[in-house]
Amino acid sequence: MTTFSIVIVPAKRLANGKHRIRIAVAHHSQTRYITTPFLLDSKSQLRNGKVVRHAYADQINRILNRQLDEYALILSTLPYAEGLTCTEIIRYILQTKEKEGISFSRFAGEFLKSMENNEQVKSYKLYKSALKHFFSLFGASLLLKQINPRHIRQYREELKRKALSDTTVRIYLTLMKVMLNHAVKMGYVRYAIHPFAACKLPAARIRELDLTVEEVKRIRDAHLTDRHLITVRDIFMLSYYLGGINLRDLLDCRFAEGGTVLKYARHKTRRSKSGENETAFSIQPEARTLIERYRSPDGRLAFEGNTIYNKVYSLVYRYMKKVARLAGVSSNVSFYSARKSFVQHGYDLGIQIETIEYCIGHSMKANRPVCNYLRIMQRHADAAMRKIFDALL
Repeated sequence: MTTFSIVIVPAKRLANGKHRIRIAVAHHSQTRYITTPFLLDSKSQLRNGKVVRHAYADQINRILNRQLDEYALILSTLPYAEGLTCTEIIRYILQTKEKEGISFSRFAGEFLKSMENNEQVKSYKLYKSALKHFFSLFGASLLLKQINPRHIRQYREELKRKALSDTTVRIYLTLMKVMLNHAVKMGYVRYAIHPFAACKLPAARIRELDLTVEEVKRIRDAHLTDRHLITVRDIFMLSYYLGGINLRDLLDCRFAEGGTVLKYARHKTRRSKSGENETAFSIQPEARTLIERYRSPDGRLAFEGNTIYNKVYSLVYRYMKKVARLAGVSSNVSFYSARKSFVQHGYDLGIQIETIEYCIGHSMKANRPVCNYLRIMQRHADAAMRKIFDALL
């Protein structure tokens, strides 16, 4: 059992003759000390763990007792304390205290740095924007542990006051919640009441971006002469022919010359999904034609000489709507329409939801009992894709 007490150590008297108050930590017949900032003129000023005959005795005693309570609370969260040494116990307590004393701006900076290193460019910019609004309202000195439901309510009101759309407000609030949940998960903070406990996010607006079979055929068969438009159309169709693959995943893939199968794990979930997270399916002839057109010697796809996500995304963003307009498609279209359309077309053809999920790299939902008995494999994906693509003939 670990015990804490307020002491001075006569042998550690300072050069000026004063004594520093310390917290003695006793554990497994060992005693180690945590220093405090308080000094006493004489060892007689500490009696039975209480400061006496000192001008600020009451204030010091309150602070020290609160410190003992905090240390005991921190230790109570450590389930394997009996297996640690006294030094390790102290290290855990001090590291936890340091984390809890961190400002939200510092924590957010560390969080963003990890994203920057992982090249999550779009997400990084969204987080930066969300934080910019938060810090403009509360400043950069607010401690992580000080954030409470009132701050989140004021933050939401500020976003709405700035006339941001419900979608943007929802995104910013969601990103803030992700950061605070990460702080809790990594032990930076413990909330008795989570800051988002009383926050209701604006309803998500369903984006109707799926196209009919006829509209996808129009994009595929559109007579285009501009090099940029042709490239963007090909990228769109290649996403459709590869099961609605996302642009980042498409650019990460390596296509061997003459390769017949694509295997990949989605960039978005590869770190969060446990177990098997790889999607595998045969490369259909429609996709093979486009792959060979853009495949570089190292197997990556290069569009107008670019293999970097930002540059290819910019190209698609600039020209996708024009491609649709020239193809005679009046529906709302984005690159994401390829993925949405693939899923909708498969569903309309009666293909199992579980098979469609596999094709697009989604996990089967664990709350559906049937998933405990199903295993979707490449052959199921191949048959589903062929059925979807044959409908475009």
